[in-house]
Amino acid sequence: MSHPTFHAAIVENMHNGVVRIRGKEKTDIEIAGKLTFKLFFGFGCIATVIISVLNYSQLDSNELSFILQEAAFILIFFTIMGLIPYLLLTYGVNILRVVSGHHKLWWDDFTFDGESVKSRMYKFKASDIAFVESRTKKFPDNDSWHYASIMKSNGVEIGRVMVAYRDKKKMVKYLSDLFETS
Repeated sequence: MSHPTFHAAIVENMHNGVVRIRGKEKTDIEIAGKLTFKLFFGFGCIATVIISVLNYSQLDSNELSFILQEAAFILIFFTIMGLIPYLLLTYGVNILRVVSGHHKLWWDDFTFDGESVKSRMYKFKASDIAFVESRTKKFPDNDSWHYASIMKSNGVEIGRVMVAYRDKKKMVKYLSDLFETS
């Protein structure tokens, strides 16, 4: 079965016949976390160079180790200050999913072998999937979440594949065809 081209999602046919599907490759929150880290680290590098040059002109050459220690402290401080928001923004969403009990729902990266779906450490039978539908969850202050919702026959949602808005219709159709649902 050939798969359509997506803007942000990735579908791979693996060597053993397994299909690997990744929804939205990077979320806006992860990108913001990485950008924050880069800004703090870059500012730390610039501050380290400026302070080292200023102190080098004022100190004797015998006190070079003091300048290196001070430069290392400044660089480590800004690196740690950048790591905190990076870790909170990148992994905080996954921690919230686990704490709230919704981590089984998010199939951001899963495989399908024709009989079962494996998402992280959870495995579901393809026969449990009745249909796939398009969903959007709107937030008042942030961007909306767009995802393909995988449903059981009794209407219980068993999975969500987060996608970019442009990929939503294609992903719903592709997953419906892949799971052979209506």
